[in-house]
Amino acid sequence: MTLYGIPPAGMRRAMAPEGGRDHAHAIAEAAHAWWTSNRGGSSDRAIAVGTLAALALCAPSRPDGPDYGPLLLPLDDEQLVDTLRAGWNSFWTYDPDLTEAARPLHDWLCHPAETAIRGLADYARILLRAGLLEFCSDTARAETDDVLGLLITRMRSYSERQSTGEFFTPSVVTNFMGDMAILADRKPGDLFLEPAAGTGTMARSAAATLRFLGTDPALYHWWLNDLDPLNAACCAVNAQLWRLGRQVTVSCGDALNHPRLLEEAVRERAERARSRQKARPVLYPTTTRPPFWPWNFVPPS
Repeated sequence: MTLYGIPPAGMRRAMAPEGGRDHAHAIAEAAHAWWTSNRGGSSDRAIAVGTLAALALCAPSRPDGPDYGPLLLPLDDEQLVDTLRAGWNSFWTYDPDLTEAARPLHDWLCHPAETAIRGLADYARILLRAGLLEFCSDTARAETDDVLGLLITRMRSYSERQSTGEFFTPSVVTNFMGDMAILADRKPGDLFLEPAAGTGTMARSAAATLRFLGTDPALYHWWLNDLDPLNAACCAVNAQLWRLGRQVTVSCGDALNHPRLLEEAVRERAERARSRQKARPVLYPTTTRPPFWPWNFVPPS
């Protein structure tokens, strides 16, 4: 039996590409193809990437976890938006600072226009059909490639990337660089600092190498920075998908020329986020109560 033409979780796992990297590319390609056909090019980029990010965070915390597909598939556009808000509310409870860093991915949920959400439920079903939940529920699979970064790359034209000087390093290269970073004399408690992180794929490679060596990435400190707000927002979400732990800082600014100003801005943002969370436990009004999302507790590594 299938719902909306989408097989159940067990079948989706069996139908997924054997390699995690191929799976990530298949998800990004399906997302980009739908968005190009229905929304045209790279318009509403924050909505396209933000919806994928929110659904990625909805994945169960283990490969054999519950199938949230039946809860998500029947939703219409407005119900999906309400569910996305509920998901970000849970993330806000779990880590207000990272939720604030991820704001470019969810700020559009405050007052979305009808044209902004039209067809969004169909887009979500495309992501579910491509196996997004299965990809993100398996840490070993999710850390093979950066699905958020892949989608952003596809949504930015070559001329746009040229004008900003932006270049996303392929995963096969960052995997090698991540191995080199770990081969240095690293010990728990050390800081991994990436001043031009993009969407964080270098941290992904380093975390994967740590896990391969039997070390928990959560024992380290991580600081991911990028000049582009949307890239930095993806770093905040990826920190959860790749189980980097609770010692993660995400920033957006010039880390090379103005590191002190950046440190001050990050400290002030964290203080504001904690204060806002106490005064406003619910980030977005919603009538939806999400299922047991994995970030309601410290994710296992």
